[in-house]
Amino acid sequence: MNESLLRVLIRAKEVNKWVALKHFVMLPVHPTVLMQLEDEGLLLIKRHANEGVLMKLTLKGYQQYKQISEE
Repeated sequence: MNESLLRVLIRAKEVNKWVALKHFVMLPVHPTVLMQLEDEGLLLIKRHANEGVLMKLTLKGYQQYKQISEE
């Protein structure tokens, strides 16, 4: 996963917010990667009528990626 996207997702988890995928059009985010992370229980994906696809790290995803981002 892209490091910039990962940092935004970590910060969003800390403040309990969802992140809209439409704000990351410049980053290469592949739907198959997102689905895989969702299947592994690391990411929640929600479809919203106005905002499109929204993402949020699960607690498991937050704990795993928080350690990686601190290194």
